[in-house]
Amino acid sequence: MNLLYTLSFSLVALATSANPNDPLCNVFPVSMLEFSSSFQQPEPPLVKPEFKTSFIQHKWNNNLSHITSGYIYFSPSQNLVRADEAYDGGLASSVFDYSHTTKDGLVLNTLTSYEGNSTQPTVWTGYVNSNYPLFTEDLLIQGGAVFGGLVKRDLLDKHVASWNLMYSSLPVTIFVDFCGVVVGYDYFSPGLRSRVITDFFNTAVGPVQL
Repeated sequence: MNLLYTLSFSLVALATSANPNDPLCNVFPVSMLEFSSSFQQPEPPLVKPEFKTSFIQHKWNNNLSHITSGYIYFSPSQNLVRADEAYDGGLASSVFDYSHTTKDGLVLNTLTSYEGNSTQPTVWTGYVNSNYPLFTEDLLIQGGAVFGGLVKRDLLDKHVASWNLMYSSLPVTIFVDFCGVVVGYDYFSPGLRSRVITDFFNTAVGPVQL
């Protein structure tokens, strides 16, 4: 067994999917291995646009280190993303309405939060740079995403494909399994000099009601 053959099976792992028992979702082709002699730049895939998922996210720069976790609902058919999250000292629920965006890519956000021992919520509405993209089915195709290789994420014992694109004005890397299920994303904000990493787990693909 030659080294390339061995690498192709050690690097290409089972993918998280809507149906993990589907044999078609088992492996990426050898042609997607970066150092394979048969490598070919793959075309960006369609992704599963409607899903809900547990998540953990870390955002940091010189002035902050913010870790949050919770549950997110993605619904392009309703132009909505909802994130229910817990973080150090508080709870919050954010609804991002992508039917209302500015020319600069800001999204209308309604944030309901509880801080410390408060029993009354604070509600804020305004336009923000969303931490949570709207994953339309053809997002990678329309964004001209470039394949970034097969990688492993911290919460997954398997390899997934990374895809690099500009989302609004931000360089974003989206991680997708072989069946088109998004398993996380990272981005860098040049203006704020911030780095954000997000991992998904316990994902359920299908229509979401918000």
